[in-house]
Amino acid sequence: MTTPAPPLTPPRCCWCQTGLVRSQGHWFCPTPVCTARQLVFATGTVHPTSRKPLTYFYVPTPVQTVWHENVYVKDFRRILVGGAAGPGKSRWMREALYLLAKQVPGFHALLLRRTHKDLDQSHLRFMPFEVEQRGASWRTTDKIAVFHHKGQPDAIIRAGHLEDDAAIQNYLSAEYDVIAPDELVTFNRDVMLELFTRARTTNPHMIALRGIPAEDYDGALVLSASNPGGRGGLWVKDFFIDQAPDPEEFPEYVASQWAFFGARLNDNPYLMAGGYAQTLANLPEQRRRQLLDGDWSIYEGQFFSEFKERFHVRDIGPINPEWKHFLSLDWGYNTPGVCHWWVRLPDGHYHVRHEYKFNTSLQARLTIKDVAQEIKRQSRSLGLSRALQCASDPDLYKFKGQISESPAETFTRWGVPMHVKPIHQRTHGWQRVREMLRLAPDGVPWLTFDPGCRYTIRTFPMVLQDKNNPEDVQDGGDDHAVDSIRFGAVSQTGFSPQARLTAEPPAPFTVAWWHLQDRRVPSHLLGSESR
Repeated sequence: MTTPAPPLTPPRCCWCQTGLVRSQGHWFCPTPVCTARQLVFATGTVHPTSRKPLTYFYVPTPVQTVWHENVYVKDFRRILVGGAAGPGKSRWMREALYLLAKQVPGFHALLLRRTHKDLDQSHLRFMPFEVEQRGASWRTTDKIAVFHHKGQPDAIIRAGHLEDDAAIQNYLSAEYDVIAPDELVTFNRDVMLELFTRARTTNPHMIALRGIPAEDYDGALVLSASNPGGRGGLWVKDFFIDQAPDPEEFPEYVASQWAFFGARLNDNPYLMAGGYAQTLANLPEQRRRQLLDGDWSIYEGQFFSEFKERFHVRDIGPINPEWKHFLSLDWGYNTPGVCHWWVRLPDGHYHVRHEYKFNTSLQARLTIKDVAQEIKRQSRSLGLSRALQCASDPDLYKFKGQISESPAETFTRWGVPMHVKPIHQRTHGWQRVREMLRLAPDGVPWLTFDPGCRYTIRTFPMVLQDKNNPEDVQDGGDDHAVDSIRFGAVSQTGFSPQARLTAEPPAPFTVAWWHLQDRRVPSHLLGSESR
């Protein structure tokens, strides 16, 4: 059975909401001021004497025009146009580079795709014709577009690919006025962040166009486009959409320099009648949500697809210190560690009310004694006077060269008593976490997190499946918070959601009922009850 595509609204101007009209094969807003904005970035032939346009090669849609305009906003150094498939992101990227190459003598840009096949299918099959149409030259062997500037250096756009991470060395010896990675989610974070450092320029024409010399800002730019999905979708969402990468890992991140512009299929009138929406609607659910809806919360290989911030993050108000509390800990010395404060609520739910992340700086490594003392201090600040039992990694119970005690015994000696040594069955632990993330009959998950647990909330949906074992998480990721949650979940041997399914179901169409259906709560019901 085919899935019906959602109805596409008629193409309208994003500024004045007037219906777009088609003329000479291009879509225009008929409102004069809007048309004028579009034509600023249009390309075509002109009459040799009157200079009036004769034929247009390219006229951006109103939404594409917004993207073009922001290329010249001097505060932006990193721009991403992303979302649903089909709104013309790749065409916009090429046209933005052509316009800059025509304006800036000596311009040097790098247009990238992950593989040569991707580059060939998405850009190289169009660029030779488009470049020559604009009076420039295309060098097939080098994959370079050359825009000539009489009496001044040529402007060039270099097309390349990054088949593997080591290939970045091919591009690090040069500086670029613009770096343009297409389908950014297909690239690894650290490789791209290093490549972005090569977006720098001493070109006076580029500085005059985009730079702020008084602030030592040269105007170089990263232009990127992408659909959601792919294993790089995690860091792309972190940097561009949420604008909240780990502040301890990236203390110099400046959110105002990173800009994201959403893209919808409705934004492209050229595809409105082509059945493309129906094609996307018949994809598997996760891919459909990525490409048709532009949903950035779905990732390839996402381990905890059950985690939804609107359900699992709650401020539950005052907490009685007499309620059962305990700790969970993922120890780290050369890697970050994290400790969580859990409380078991009177109704049988569990709530993580506080987190403490440590050893994130190479310059200030904390010992077990340091961490234990800080855990006790933070417990006191939460109004908890008794020492809390802590669940942790079984490896802490092993002797690792110490003279007389294991790390777990050291923690206990410094006032953080360790739970009975757990059995290290990772897949069982992950399943226990999944059970706790499920919704209880009252429409609230068995396990929730305080909004202040920002590190945990940020990294929970980012954990990926192991490629060889989908029942386990991938090594090397930012899994410290979820490991701690796993240790805490396994320590609660009395937890059994099946034994608790005796409560009365919520009344129909209440907030709890909508949660139980795993559907978005209507806006008129949102309030303190759903938070």
